[in-house]
Order: sequence, then structure tokens, then C-alpha cells
Amino acid sequence: MYLEDKYPQHPLLPQDLHKKAINYQAANIVSSSIQPLQNLAILKYIEEKVSPEEKLEWAKVHIGKGFAALEKLLNNYAGRYATGDEVFLADLFLAPQLYAAIGRFHVDMTQFPLLARLHEAYSKIPEFRDALPENQPDAPSS
Repeated sequence: MYLEDKYPQHPLLPQDLHKKAINYQAANIVSSSIQPLQNLAILKYIEEKVSPEEKLEWAKVHIGKGFAALEKLLNNYAGRYATGDEVFLADLFLAPQLYAAIGRFHVDMTQFPLLARLHEAYSKIPEFRDALPENQPDAPSS
């Protein structure tokens, strides 16, 4: 919200109140229902207490539940991006989550066609490509 207030010339939320609410919902699904269940501390715990193989399945199950909710939520609002033809808050949460789900956790996106399409759209945005982990100055060499 700080960025929204500090830089009003680049809004993170649409003016339409309903679309604004959808952006908040999508961001909340990612930040509270998906990402915390796949963070490194949780995955390490699952690996140690259950098995190394189970940590990937754990992540996939919880990502899948969140993606199913997002697919349903965004179905009637998506345009080129999550809630229309401009990048808003929902997109800022979705882009890195989709990137991790596909690249790190190998989630099968065939059951999430809308999210797969959004991932493709995000990959064409130069600022999103520049923000990828491997494009950061402190990224480890492969």
C-alpha cells in the first residue's frame, strides 16, 4: 500500500472496486494459502520428518489447491493479465508463484489453463524477466 500511495502514477490496484477486491483476494491466496506452505523451512521440515520425496508432493498439493482457487476466482476477470489488460497487484503475486510452481516444483499446468496463459504473458514483460531470480546480481552461478 506504501507503493500505491507513493507512486500513484503507477497504480497497483484498479479503480473499479470489484476488480480491486479480486486483486486483494488473489494476492491473499498466494501470500497466505500457497507460498507459506512451500517456503524452505517447511519443506526442510517435511523432508526431515517424512521423506525427501514427500516434500515435492507436499508443495504440489498445496500449490494445486491454491491454483484451483485462483483459476476459479480469475476466470471472469482476466484479460491479458489477471484482472484485465493492465498489470496490477494480483499479477505481482502471481508471476513469481507461477514461475516457482512450474520451474521449481514441476506443477502440471494443464489443469490450470488460465494461469498457464498468464505465466506466458508475464514472461513477455521485460520488467518481470529482469526480476527473475537468475537475473539478480547475487544469483549463484550454475
